[in-house]
Amino acid sequence: MSREEDVQEWLAYAEADRRSAHNAMKMQDYRDAALHCQQAVEKLLKTVIVAQTGKRPPYEHDLRTLLRKVRGLSVPEELARRISDLDIHYTGTRYPGVVDLEFYTEENVTKLIAWMEETFRWFSTHTDLGSTSSDT
Repeated sequence: MSREEDVQEWLAYAEADRRSAHNAMKMQDYRDAALHCQQAVEKLLKTVIVAQTGKRPPYEHDLRTLLRKVRGLSVPEELARRISDLDIHYTGTRYPGVVDLEFYTEENVTKLIAWMEETFRWFSTHTDLGSTSSDT
């Protein structure tokens, strides 16, 4: 098995981005916190895909596409929408003209953190990934 096929390694990377989101939030680095929210959910979805297929996940960053590749789970519509809404922050935090930098406020990014946490809780409850608990 390659490292790209190791569920626990993918989960460790998802958890690292999750912690980084919380740490950036504490430092009031809201743009970086938003990026890590998106990255944590991306790696969590890839973890689920690896767990389901036993193969490396697709080289894909789009959360909607990754969510469609998750099999056998009926993700609630509201959660799917929130996951989708996190997607813009992959490029929006790194390139000008995608998201107005004024978006990255404590209030807005607190919502993104909550959506990330909701996603981790849901997948922890509905998959064999077990407990995904943050050290925050």
